[in-house]
Amino acid sequence: MKRWIARVRATTGPLALLGTLTLLAGILVVGAPRMANRLTDAGLRNDISQLSYTARDLTYRGVKEQGDNWRPGGRLVDQEELFYPALRERIEASWWAVTTSIEKSWVTGTGLPAKRDGVRFSIRAGSGLEEQVDLVEGRFPATRVDEGPIEVVITEWNADKLGQRVGSTFKFNDLVPVKVVGIVRPHDENGTYWEPVPYALRAYLPNDDGDPWRAVVFSDEPGLEQLTNLVDIIYEWRYRVDTARLDMGVLPDMVEAVSVARRQGLNSSLLTSLDSQLAKFADQARAGAALLAVVQVGALITLAGLVLLAARVAVARRRSEFALLRARGGAIVTIGSYTLLESLLVVPAAVVGGLLGAAVPGRPALTWPILVAFTALAALAVPVMTMRTAYDASFSGERSDMAVARVGLKRRTAELSLLVLAGLGVWLLRERGLSSADGVDVYLAAVPALLAGGAAVAMVRLVPPVVGRLGRLSARGRGAVNFLGLSRAGRTAGAVIGPVAVLVVAVSTAVFSVAVAGTIDEGRDRSTDLHMAADMKVDGYYFDDKTQTELAAVPGVEAVTQYMADGASDLVVDQKRLGSVYALVLDGQAYARVVAASDVDITPPKVFTDAVPGSPVPALVSPGVAKLLGADHGTVSLRGRNYDFRVAAVVDGFPPIANGASNFVVVPWQAVPAEAQQALNPNGFLLAGDPDPEQVRKVGDAGQERWASEGFRPRAYESVTEVTTWEQARAELDKSSINAVVSFAYGIGAGAGVALALLAIAFAVVSGARGRGTVLSRLRTMGLSRGQGRRLLLV
Repeated sequence: MKRWIARVRATTGPLALLGTLTLLAGILVVGAPRMANRLTDAGLRNDISQLSYTARDLTYRGVKEQGDNWRPGGRLVDQEELFYPALRERIEASWWAVTTSIEKSWVTGTGLPAKRDGVRFSIRAGSGLEEQVDLVEGRFPATRVDEGPIEVVITEWNADKLGQRVGSTFKFNDLVPVKVVGIVRPHDENGTYWEPVPYALRAYLPNDDGDPWRAVVFSDEPGLEQLTNLVDIIYEWRYRVDTARLDMGVLPDMVEAVSVARRQGLNSSLLTSLDSQLAKFADQARAGAALLAVVQVGALITLAGLVLLAARVAVARRRSEFALLRARGGAIVTIGSYTLLESLLVVPAAVVGGLLGAAVPGRPALTWPILVAFTALAALAVPVMTMRTAYDASFSGERSDMAVARVGLKRRTAELSLLVLAGLGVWLLRERGLSSADGVDVYLAAVPALLAGGAAVAMVRLVPPVVGRLGRLSARGRGAVNFLGLSRAGRTAGAVIGPVAVLVVAVSTAVFSVAVAGTIDEGRDRSTDLHMAADMKVDGYYFDDKTQTELAAVPGVEAVTQYMADGASDLVVDQKRLGSVYALVLDGQAYARVVAASDVDITPPKVFTDAVPGSPVPALVSPGVAKLLGADHGTVSLRGRNYDFRVAAVVDGFPPIANGASNFVVVPWQAVPAEAQQALNPNGFLLAGDPDPEQVRKVGDAGQERWASEGFRPRAYESVTEVTTWEQARAELDKSSINAVVSFAYGIGAGAGVALALLAIAFAVVSGARGRGTVLSRLRTMGLSRGQGRRLLLV
């Protein structure tokens, strides 16, 4: 035991280095996947939670056939029991509903100013209402079968706007009496329950433009049964999936379960796109996992190379000890067993590294076998090299200065095999790509590291002849420093392939990660520029003409431009309506100033910024609109007024128009004749600068209130000003999809690559330090000065 402790003390440095490398490997192998899984799961939940209820929820719709005697509440439970366990266990809430189509649910006797069919109240019954509201006045419906009116309740806001109160009556389709028996107040208007029935919270209140009033009122099941002979009754069973319980581990089972659920409808059809959205995210996650695998493999290969280098240095320092043991009759296996007992100290380091990695928050990954393999490499490297040294004294590299340029058959075969593997991997990458449905291919993930190793081999084999030639040329010059330095470098270049290969792999991983991360960041910045087109974006209902001037006076605002956007404007050509388009009216000259002051990467078309008043107005159109028009002119309706335009240019996109708007028309505000501008009111602004968002919001609210007080207040108007900064939009982009995972992967690659590259350089210096010191000492006895010695080391 004392001898073992003495040997451990004698090799503390190399063993500590091996233990440190194993510790780092444990953290990388166990901790990095957990963090990546956590970020991936967070991206999945973020993406799914952003979906509309029609895409996110599973909603079955059907009708009741003649003679059916099932109850919708019982069908809700029966339907859920058919789901696969992966889906059934993640149902957060479920509701059933029976409703009339709002387009066929016209009522009379409400007292609202409207023509016949001008008031439409959809009557709805279902589960969950009493849990979602407080009863402000009256009671909940208790309709008696085939007796008395249909009893309904209405939300407080709608009751006020529609002039209804407890005791109010009206007739459904001018035939069936309906009575308001209660007024309710929702607990949370943003709750999931209200997503399918927005008109139950805020009725559609027309502005004397001929549109009908639209609202949803709540009754009970007996009340809806009285309407079965008048209108079609739609039955719905809705299931909400709990996003908090979604992760990549259950994603394949969830995709299958939702796909199968489409065929499990009990006389009903399923409306959802959850399975396609999950499958789409799974493809993105596989791509992210493949990128992380590339970085991890590069870092692990570098760590493994450093382990071998450390083992080689440790064996070289004890070469004389092993030679003495061999001379005394010690067997090769016995000598190796001595060092194995010492190397087993790396096992606790691996355990600690694994535990530290396991402490990283996130979903665990099956990576322990990789850590076990790496630990075995670290523990066996020194014993194997020791036995090789005891068998072949030249293996330790003690006299690397005696190396020759000739390469042995075994080494040449190994190097050529490495180049073949790298070339085959490149071909497979071009044919198959990095990710696949079966998971990450370790071989393909290792291709960048194999290429880096192949480059190192090529460099080490190409450099010696060049250096040797330079050495021969230096022999003709004056002085011995250059000749001695180049001659030794030419002889030893082939012996340092290990440090060079590790260095090249580490540097390649770092450069690859930094370069790609920079490209991705630039792409996200560009995407944010296209989405925002300014430092700050302000949106609202409508603002008055003074708002732009007041926003320009806010401290920090450098430039501002107003715009009016309409997502459903009529497109007409030669008096023929072609459909709806996204229309944007924007001051081109002010827009150019905002873009320049915001320093966003956008160049507005000159034909747009230099447009002057005239008729028809020069406009920018998308390729889709140009195809629809089939001509160089058209008409677009804005707030009830038609504007003739001519096609000045066809553009693929125009910030800040959303990327999803494929059909759009952009009209330069400054080119609209003055008399036609009276109908234009801004509903948004683009700002350059760094003003206080809260102060901007206050100015926007004041501008909306002034616009509303001028007699334009619509019945459903609510003053809400949304202010979005460039940084907020950029941050939202980072959180979406697998963007955070990609950033994490390349951050790991860059940091680990740089650190390991520096460590590889240190190994290259340390591993040859003893040999260089010996050579320098001998040359000093032959008359070499201190200055010449330093220049020799530099060469």
